Amino acid sequence: MKKNQLLSAVGIILFVASSLAAQEKPGTLAGIEFQKPKNGMVPQYEAGRKQKAAWHKEKNDPKPLMVWETLTGDNTGTYLVGRFGMHWADMDKPAISDEADTAEFQKVIGSYVDSVVDRYYDFLHKISNPPAGAMGAPKFSEIVIFHVRYGKGSDFRSAIDRIHEASEKTKWPLNYEWYELANGGQTGEYVLSLPHNSWADFEDKPDVKPFRDMLKEAFGQAEADSIIDRLDHSVEKETSEIIQFRPDLSYLPSK
Repeated sequence: MKKNQLLSAVGIILFVASSLAAQEKPGTLAGIEFQKPKNGMVPQYEAGRKQKAAWHKEKNDPKPLMVWETLTGDNTGTYLVGRFGMHWADMDKPAISDEADTAEFQKVIGSYVDSVVDRYYDFLHKISNPPAGAMGAPKFSEIVIFHVRYGKGSDFRSAIDRIHEASEKTKWPLNYEWYELANGGQTGEYVLSLPHNSWADFEDKPDVKPFRDMLKEAFGQAEADSIIDRLDHSVEKETSEIIQFRPDLSYLPSK
């Protein structure tokens, strides 16, 4: 084989190998449906969700379908139905066709749903600190939603990047996950998810250094004040809610 042909062949092999490696990496895309049951039809809705989970089991769906119930805030009573760890390309070749999935949804759930809103979020793994070795979703999640002012996205991102850096530097023991809205709503939306395994876990923890003190320990008072200032001036609105994981309504494929 001539030298140029050899180099070309090697290049093709490396390209294919890198492409396969990229495909094997877990995706960062989370697809969430916000489903609001009709008034008075929560029992029927939940029964339908159980039927839908059983249907996914019958179809040997390889991907989990997770369900949460919103307990507090303006969206109280809304159910979150989501898949995580996806690539955009995964939706071109779903294990179950969109047509079949939609037909089953309409058959067992659709009559009991008042509204459905689809949104996609990008998991920001580089600035997240999920629980180590977690095998499933926590019982509760505290959800804090930040709406960033137009043109202030870089300020907000630099602030939360530094907060994560401070958390790692000080070995701050709190766990958290960051998500950015990719499509399906107002741009500039960031979601902070804080896991809790019980109601008692929401109590203030006297043995955990407060947020501002943690920043001060990591970078000194001046930089801590700068980070807080960037947050204050970049965030237009902040809301919070608590969601509860519903394993009884979820589809969790056995390994």
